[in-house]
Amino acid sequence: MVYGPSPVLFIYDYTLTFAKEIDLFWLQPRRTWGSAFFIANRYIGLFGRIPEFLGIFFGGLDSPVCSGLLLSNRVISAVLQLIGGVIMIARVYAFYNKDRRVLSLLLVVAVVCIGLGCWAFSYRTVLSTSESTAAAQGTYAGCHELMTSAEASHWAAAWGGQLVFDALVFIFTLRKLMSVYSLGKRSFMALSLRDGALYFAVMTAANVANIVTYLVV
Repeated sequence: MVYGPSPVLFIYDYTLTFAKEIDLFWLQPRRTWGSAFFIANRYIGLFGRIPEFLGIFFGGLDSPVCSGLLLSNRVISAVLQLIGGVIMIARVYAFYNKDRRVLSLLLVVAVVCIGLGCWAFSYRTVLSTSESTAAAQGTYAGCHELMTSAEASHWAAAWGGQLVFDALVFIFTLRKLMSVYSLGKRSFMALSLRDGALYFAVMTAANVANIVTYLVV
């Protein structure tokens, strides 16, 4: 894992939307369970960039500091994926008028994704001689995460589960969007569905690229 532009871009994006956050959230009197998920998703993601930023200044493949930072980043990423999954399930569930069949399917896929993630997280192997030699000959700046081919395959499978979940949410959102537009509606719901469909289309493409990286690089 390479640290550098990612935390800077994330903080820049946060500053762009902070004024709207104050107007649309902090100045509103009503608080719901959705508010708690919003705060968690927003600020765990923000402060979770601290280990990523600190990783710029530490190096060495055997550095205990790097090991701690990398582990922290994995845990934070897992928590954010879980929170994001809950938000998206609630969103689709609401769009489909609380259809329990939709909820059940999404929950089953989410549980499978969590299982794959735990499986990949717990899997550890030792670098082979050739992999250790290649790592020793490399020049590294900042913290990097080295993994064996077997570990990479496990992480590719875990991200594959995430890909299936994102694709499923995308299909549900696109289907509802087409239904709304076929009725000639141009409501807030239609706008939300359109933006959600675009978001998940991008996320699905990003997950495909991520999986390919694990399998090829």
